[in-house]
Amino acid sequence: MPLTKDEIVNRIKAFRNSLQKEGLEAALVFSPLHIFYFSGTFVRGVLLVLPTEIKLLVNRPWERAKKESLVPCEPLKSLKELPSYIKGVKKLGMEISHFNVETYERYRKLFCDFELKGIDHLIYQLRMIKSPYEISCIVEAGKKLDKALKKGLPELKPGIREIKAAAILEKELRLTGHPGFTRSLHGFELTFGYVISGKEGITPTHFVTGEGGPGVPGFPGGASFKKLKVSEPILLDFSGYHEGYYIDQTRMASFKPISQAEDFYKTSLEIIEHLEKNVKPGILSGEVFEDALSIAEKRGFKDYFMSHGEQLKFVGHGVGLQIDEPPYLALNKKEVIKENMVIALEPKFHVPELGVIGIEDTFLVTKEGLRKLTVTSRKWILLKRNKGN
Repeated sequence: MPLTKDEIVNRIKAFRNSLQKEGLEAALVFSPLHIFYFSGTFVRGVLLVLPTEIKLLVNRPWERAKKESLVPCEPLKSLKELPSYIKGVKKLGMEISHFNVETYERYRKLFCDFELKGIDHLIYQLRMIKSPYEISCIVEAGKKLDKALKKGLPELKPGIREIKAAAILEKELRLTGHPGFTRSLHGFELTFGYVISGKEGITPTHFVTGEGGPGVPGFPGGASFKKLKVSEPILLDFSGYHEGYYIDQTRMASFKPISQAEDFYKTSLEIIEHLEKNVKPGILSGEVFEDALSIAEKRGFKDYFMSHGEQLKFVGHGVGLQIDEPPYLALNKKEVIKENMVIALEPKFHVPELGVIGIEDTFLVTKEGLRKLTVTSRKWILLKRNKGN
């Protein structure tokens, strides 16, 4: 179902309540993604939130914004006009985390007569709790991802390059409506996902992700020009997409059984199944990582757990408008897990001379615990070989 005005009204109402608790009289939202979250359209401009009024001030594209926006909008010719819209306000909330220093200083001078306070954390707190509409989008994204994999995987053959294998799967995802770009909160440069095989898959990147891979020159991580081999495991970490929302999933494949990978994969399954049964509202996000690590340690695989280059002390993250958003299921994190959060769990092992072995699923947090939203079977995928291979 498409985004509705009622959905937007509920988001703005919750946002106003958060602002009121912080003692703020008004707020300015600048990032196009969060303007979309509160209005239904992407623009270069400013979303102004007042106690009884909301207005989208559009720099560009004006004609498109008029058609798409689910809140009142009007053109904004100059940023210098902004203070005139918020006369009588003293305490002003402002989204600032995506600004560079120069831009922030410009706005700070523009609003020098106001008491300013950052509100980015308030927006992310709202986004962590998903509405029925958002959950339905993530569910649909999972169905599209499963459909694309089922159509594309039979075309993978030994000897083709990782980058071609990725392109085969990416084509099918693109045809479902995937934009080809996966938004990341921390600026990770991601396309649809990763196809990595063999020991090269543990090549570390400068991103904090569950795996690495050589990538291509100037773009580290993910598929490379390496050829797929019959004797090596293949990791498929892809996002599905629907109406702005992502789902995150990892599956393992190969052209024949890989005996060296069996115990690692069984442990990965054990961890995710254990967490699926035991993660419930009220626990702290850091406890999820500690629980996962304890199982890896019991099985003697602690040193391999989430460890490309160095140990990555996380086992999952939130999913929604971005592929990686709060809460973070990482060591010492104290975010309380709440009902209607959507989280991805990705216990993975980085094994020298073998590669990255693991699984990832996306879940909805319910009162009773976790409900899996990804639909692809967790069974290790055995791909068909050409005759003679």
